[in-house]
Amino acid sequence: MTNFDIHIPNDDTVSPADIQPGADLRGADLSNADLDHANLSGAYLTGANLSEADLPYADLSEAYLDGANLSGANLLHADLSDANVFNSDLSRVNIGSGDLSGADIRRTDLRGANLAETTLAGAVLSRETDISPPDERIKREFEDANRISEQEWQDVIARANRELRTCYSENGLLGRARKARVRERLARRREAKAENTWRGNVAWAGNLLSGVFTGYGVQLMPVVGWMGLLYLLSAGIYWYSGGMALDRSLYYSVVTFTTAPPKAPPSGLSSVVAGFQTLAGTVAIVFLGYVLGSREQV
Repeated sequence: MTNFDIHIPNDDTVSPADIQPGADLRGADLSNADLDHANLSGAYLTGANLSEADLPYADLSEAYLDGANLSGANLLHADLSDANVFNSDLSRVNIGSGDLSGADIRRTDLRGANLAETTLAGAVLSRETDISPPDERIKREFEDANRISEQEWQDVIARANRELRTCYSENGLLGRARKARVRERLARRREAKAENTWRGNVAWAGNLLSGVFTGYGVQLMPVVGWMGLLYLLSAGIYWYSGGMALDRSLYYSVVTFTTAPPKAPPSGLSSVVAGFQTLAGTVAIVFLGYVLGSREQV
């Protein structure tokens, strides 16, 4: 067992001897306790108060933390693998580089938590699990510490969102997985920009175009929006410049968009627009098929 320091303030019901693997600490008040490197693997901490506790490198694997209050706790590098954290309060915890693999975090409050480098493989989530996007908390942690460059902490944000995306997807929460995917790509875009090289600028531009035209392969609205804009603008040009009736221009635009012009368009601007719309419509339909396929496999 690793040596650790224990300080438990203002609580006569808990002694250092109680802090051991498998201990029964249900409902115990360990708020603000200093439990650095504590070994509480398999311990019963149901309903316990661990708010603001200092638990870096603590071993809480397979512990029972259901209904516990760990708000604001320091869980840096802590091991909560296979722990039962059901319906617990982990808001504002710092669990950077920690391990939640296989943990039951259904209905758990993780708002404002620092999840940088945290492992979530195999964790069990539900729709009631409340996890804030990790971007701002991670940014704040690294900015306050002034330890790494923007490029480096954007990489940390991207990997945190990738971990979340995988975990959401494994639990069938595809809508949240898509949002995490978008945040991951945005972080990669900012990382490329911060690189400040020609390679970084090329990567930034490619990432930007992917977001604008395909929603990073998971969002329908950018593709549908461009398709609608192309259809309506083209119809307007056929009506205004080509001398078509409004209903005819709408029909002409949709056929040109999906296949090819049903007949030769009037010369001039309408002819140029018809050619462009045929090409752009084909590309847009390909993009739509790509997004519809990839968004279900996020």
